[in-house]
Amino acid sequence: MRVTTKAMQYIDMQIQNCELDKKHLFQQTKSLLSLYRSVVWAVKGRAVHLKNRISGTYGMQLNTALLFLSDFAPTETRVDFEMQVSSLFKSRWLIELIDIASAYVREYPIYGTLYADLLRLRFMDEIPRNDASVCEALGLERSTYYQRKKEAILLLGISLWEYVLPITIQTYHRVLKLDVTEEIFFQKVAKENQLHYRL
Repeated sequence: MRVTTKAMQYIDMQIQNCELDKKHLFQQTKSLLSLYRSVVWAVKGRAVHLKNRISGTYGMQLNTALLFLSDFAPTETRVDFEMQVSSLFKSRWLIELIDIASAYVREYPIYGTLYADLLRLRFMDEIPRNDASVCEALGLERSTYYQRKKEAILLLGISLWEYVLPITIQTYHRVLKLDVTEEIFFQKVAKENQLHYRL
């Protein structure tokens, strides 16, 4: 019989308090993480172009994307979910949201830094790494690594769906008519999330 770690017990409590479905939260978060590198690659190809002009306003398309993510349907298959996310997040929005959620993970009082490093090495760094190489890089035993990986993915999911997305949607509605660029919008979102985390 597998023993539930103390860290997982705390994460399970948070999942219950947030009224999230653990299995679907894990699957959807893992799906988002699996898209991260390809989205970064697509945005990186346009990075010079984006820097050489003023970014356009985030507009209605961002609202559609945020609402889709905030209200993700647990009945959707992973493939459908990934296709929807890929088609809605054509710019750096997904990167920004996951990066802000990762900052929450890093600040988590139990293994926060380890979780953030694990997620970065396994899913976010430019160089793809498999589980064995991340496990070795972090100096973890194999069974401990897989426990921490699951905990990290769930914690990122809680951070994204319970904190980052609601704050991003609130910020969107507050600045909707201000005609700000994407860059300024996400700076505001990051600041709002930092303020929320300190409360």
